[in-house]
Amino acid sequence: MVFFATAVSGCVSFKEIKAFASVSANAASHDALTRNYIEAPDRRKQYQPEKFHGELEAQKARREAQRASLDLLQQTVTDYMQALEGLATGDIRPYDKSLTNLSSDLNDATLLDRNEKEAVEALSTILARTVTATYRLHELKKIVEESNQPLLDIISATRKIVKKGIAPDLQVESTLVERYYDNFMLAPDNPPEPVAMALAKEVRAEALGRLENRLRSIQAYDVVLEKIARGHQYMYDHRDMIENEEFGRQLKQYTAELRAAYESLLDISRE
Repeated sequence: MVFFATAVSGCVSFKEIKAFASVSANAASHDALTRNYIEAPDRRKQYQPEKFHGELEAQKARREAQRASLDLLQQTVTDYMQALEGLATGDIRPYDKSLTNLSSDLNDATLLDRNEKEAVEALSTILARTVTATYRLHELKKIVEESNQPLLDIISATRKIVKKGIAPDLQVESTLVERYYDNFMLAPDNPPEPVAMALAKEVRAEALGRLENRLRSIQAYDVVLEKIARGHQYMYDHRDMIENEEFGRQLKQYTAELRAAYESLLDISRE
C-alpha cells in the first residue's frame, strides 16, 4: 500500500485528478443557495399583507420537504469526488453511506424525476462497489468510465433546480420588493416627507441589492457545476490517457477554470 500511494502521488496526471476532485468536492457542497431558497418565504412576509402569511408558511414547509432533493444531489457529487480523490492518492476510505438508506433518501427527493433518481442510485452503487472491489491505480479508468453519465445526469438535475426553480423565485421576490416600496413611496395619501422618502429609497436599494447578490450567487454556482461537468467529461473522453503527462497538463487547465469559478462564487457569497 505504501508503494502504491507513493507511485500515485509521483504521477503528474494523478496529482491533477486529485486537484480537480478536491476542488469539485468543495464546490459541489456549497449549500448557501438551499438555505436562501428555504428562507425566502419568511423574507417575503414583510412585503406582503398578513392575509398571505399562511400561504407563505405552507410554501416554506414545502420547501423544507424539497431540501432533500438538493441535499441528495449535492452530497452524491461530493461523495463521488472525494472517492475519486482518494483513488488518485491511494487514500481509499470506506464509502460510509448505506445503500439500505438510499431508497428512503430517494423517496424523500420529491423534486427528482425517475431518471434523475436512477442516476443517483447508479453513482452511489458504483461508490459502494469501489470500496468492496478495492480499486487500484489501473482501475481509475473504469470508475471514470462508469460514473460519467450518472454524474452528468446528477449535475444536470441540480442545474435544472437552480435555473428553473431558485433563480426565477428570486426574480419574483425582487418584483415583490420593488412593488412594496414603490407603492409606499407613490401612495397618493403619503405626505411629501423628504427624509422618509430618502430612507425608503435607501432601504429599497439595499433590499434589491441583497436579492441581486443572491441571484448572482445562483448564477455563479451554475457556472461551477458546468465546469465540474466539463472537467469530468474531459477525463472520460481521454480516460485511456490517464497515465500520460499530457492528460495531466490538460486537466490542470480545467481545474484552473473550476477553481476560478468557485473562488468567484465564494467572493459573491461574502458580499
